Amino acid sequence: MRKGWIVFVTAVLVTVLAVPAMADIKATGFYRSKAWLSNFHDGSGGPSLRTDQAGDPAQTNAYVEQRARVKFEFGTENVKAVWFLESDMLFGDLSGQNGVRNEGGALGADSIQIETKNLYLWFKLPDTSLDFTVGLHNGSDDYAGVLWGGADFAGITMNGQYEPVKYKLAWLKLYENTTNKADDATLYTAAVKFVPTKDMTMGVNFYFLQDDTGTGGATTKINPLDDSNVNPALWANAGYKLKLYTPGIDAMFKAGPATISGFAFYQWGTFEGFATGLDDVDVKAYGLDLRADAKLGPANAFFEGLYLSGGDSDNKYEAPIGLGDYQGTGTGPGGNSSYTRTRMQIMLASWDTINVSQCLVGCSGGEYGDSLGLQGRGLWHIAAGANMDVTPKIKIEGNIGYAAAVKLQSGEDSWRDKDLGTEINAGVNYNIAKGLDFGLYGAYMWLGGFVKDSPVAPATSSPDFKDPWTTYARINYAF
Repeated sequence: MRKGWIVFVTAVLVTVLAVPAMADIKATGFYRSKAWLSNFHDGSGGPSLRTDQAGDPAQTNAYVEQRARVKFEFGTENVKAVWFLESDMLFGDLSGQNGVRNEGGALGADSIQIETKNLYLWFKLPDTSLDFTVGLHNGSDDYAGVLWGGADFAGITMNGQYEPVKYKLAWLKLYENTTNKADDATLYTAAVKFVPTKDMTMGVNFYFLQDDTGTGGATTKINPLDDSNVNPALWANAGYKLKLYTPGIDAMFKAGPATISGFAFYQWGTFEGFATGLDDVDVKAYGLDLRADAKLGPANAFFEGLYLSGGDSDNKYEAPIGLGDYQGTGTGPGGNSSYTRTRMQIMLASWDTINVSQCLVGCSGGEYGDSLGLQGRGLWHIAAGANMDVTPKIKIEGNIGYAAAVKLQSGEDSWRDKDLGTEINAGVNYNIAKGLDFGLYGAYMWLGGFVKDSPVAPATSSPDFKDPWTTYARINYAF
């Protein structure tokens, strides 16, 4: 008995003495809720252009959604484990559900839908400038999310620097479909940034995507990026293997009162048809972007232009390919573009998306696909906007943007316009207390001929799509 007591006391003393040296625990995150009224955003997360319907000509949708994220960090300044959790729901959706994403807001609640957003180990290598992230972590491309943005990867990322140069290497496993190496998808990235001063950055980047998930797919001749199916998720690369190379550059510098930034990249590669009767499809595409940010009186203003090449045929594809292209069941990398910095709400992916991601093109619920290549047609987009503080607690903003296809598909030019349309949006945000904000936002888009013309040739009739509009009230607490 005495011996057991001594062992117990010793264990307690060791624990107490070790407390000051134990790893710190830090929690950060946010809660966000949005109440919608819209004829476009409908809470489904899928394509949502609509025409008048009997009994509800306005097709107005009203709903409330919420998201909560909490990031736990366990460790010290040199090593930490990170667990990032997420919970999403719409008010009144379902309750008592097991393993169903984004639900549990109905009477009774009690749904099991906590998701792991990230789970990784981060550490610095002693006596070097290197740090490593190992596990499921977040990443974006060097091109404002055009190819992928805010994506969650399982892999290893290494960062280092040798002043004035910073560099990053990553090995990211997108899919490990079976125990066979032949049907995996892997992304390799490398980036080198030259930072001679705080007012200038120049970068060189290179990505390589090897996607063999199409192994065992179709045996009939198809275009791996065929958009003939109305469901973008079925434009898959079944029967093909892809090797895709993307080198590019990005830069930022200050020129007087303005900050100029931009990027350029080129893509080439091949969808190799390995099944009988499948011809290879060559990929040759590029993207360009130029942006200016400047202080104009009390306002912070921007102007930006984006150009993505386009064109496709049976054996050639000339639009940039992101992680949201050619995805289907068991094939394709999956994902979506996340180009949000022109602050569009309807036309492109919204900067404020939580559960409901719906847009014309370039978001996970895109009417014309999850990536900005517009199903091979390419895209050009210009936008401008400004925001300013009215008082220390009130901030307003306004933005305008236009988009169009670069090149229509074969035969479309006789009956379809390239014009996607023009969007205007505005918002006001009020800071209630530290970390707590309330905002009101609205957007309207005049649809162009690309959307309003019939999607089927010859154009015997055109859908009476209504110009989309959306409004929402937003409360956000960041901690």
